[in-house]
Amino acid sequence: MIRLFAGLDIPDAVKEQIQSLPKNLSGALWKSGEKLHLTLRFIGNVEEPVADEIVRTLRDVRFPTFRLGLKELGYFAVGDNPHHLWTGVDDRKAVGELADRIDAAVKKAGGGMNDRFKFMPHVTLAKLQGATLPGVLRYIEQHNLFKSEPWPVESFVLFSSHARAHGDGKNYRIEEQFPLSLV
Repeated sequence: MIRLFAGLDIPDAVKEQIQSLPKNLSGALWKSGEKLHLTLRFIGNVEEPVADEIVRTLRDVRFPTFRLGLKELGYFAVGDNPHHLWTGVDDRKAVGELADRIDAAVKKAGGGMNDRFKFMPHVTLAKLQGATLPGVLRYIEQHNLFKSEPWPVESFVLFSSHARAHGDGKNYRIEEQFPLSLV
């Protein structure tokens, strides 16, 4: 079994901009640069033959290149308990359309449904453990003008996720990169 997801790898310069945000939110476990990405389609655990078919169908995805920037901050919560801090995107339409094409390719390959959540393009900045809602709202208010430099999105990638040896999270590895068309 292999755990997969399709997404956008973020350029190092943009990762540096993200990493420059102050880390003064109590209860935030900040993502390191190598973990920053934008998930387009969570696939989950699949057998190797299904993974191979997913790769084949993703190679057929056609979508024009576009420019993308990150902007604003937000959070996910269950009730009044925030659990993740994120930054959004400045072109939800393009990202959403690319995600739809990837979703269709994954379903065609037998990768199953992705009905857990409504797609909301974002980059997770921190996992929140014990952060208070007032503290998160104050942090967002102070830093909500965050905006990255836009970059050309010329490909998407298939990531695999692997548990770390010491149980402290996951490592992500790019399995394959899929170019977008210049037209």
